[in-house]
Amino acid sequence: AVIDVESGFQRYAVSRANAQGLMQVMRFWLAELDMQGSALLDVQDNVRMGCTILRFYYDQEKGNWNRALARYNGSLGSQEYPNRVFERLRTRWFRQ
Repeated sequence: AVIDVESGFQRYAVSRANAQGLMQVMRFWLAELDMQGSALLDVQDNVRMGCTILRFYYDQEKGNWNRALARYNGSLGSQEYPNRVFERLRTRWFRQ
């Protein structure tokens, strides 16, 4: 659901803030994750980085998905992004 919201599954997506790839990872994360040799537009590298970042925020927020997702999006304090992810998860990925 995060990939769906972030990039619409567009492998080469680049945001106005220069976040790149499926999970819209910012370049500074390459150094933070010690993955300088990785390519942000490589599917495997991008998803690995995005999931690692999301897990970092999830742990930081002690299992609170709302806050972890908001941090991932850089919108802590707003429910808009987490709500979009949960809505996409509910309506597209886990329809009853």
